[in-house]
Amino acid sequence: MVAALILVISGAMLAQFLVFFWRANMLAVAAQPLSGSLNAAQTDAFRTVACDDFRSLATISKICPGVASSSVKLWPVRAYYQAIRALSQISAAMPQANAWAVQEMASCKRYLEVSIERCLESNQAYVAALRSY
Repeated sequence: MVAALILVISGAMLAQFLVFFWRANMLAVAAQPLSGSLNAAQTDAFRTVACDDFRSLATISKICPGVASSSVKLWPVRAYYQAIRALSQISAAMPQANAWAVQEMASCKRYLEVSIERCLESNQAYVAALRSY
């Protein structure tokens, strides 16, 4: 009985550690500066869409072709954003929780911007390498 309790507690602590580790990595990527190639790559159709919106950035990330074999998986960020958005709607009466949720959603949006810019830069490097032949 005690062994099962220790197993459950250690499993829960491992899960908590993995979530915090993933979130720390996401925030580290989101803290990187943007060079502006994302704004230069937008077409007129995407300029009409508000790029402050997470959904529009997620759509841009879906159509951005990834040349690198180790392309970034964005489904965890989308799932985290949806969970935080639901929490924000539930905690509308609590201003501190709502402010934290808005900050987390902004971090998710920033992560998407950085990952799209990385994809664009890798595509540009790939095209430059092809042109050199």
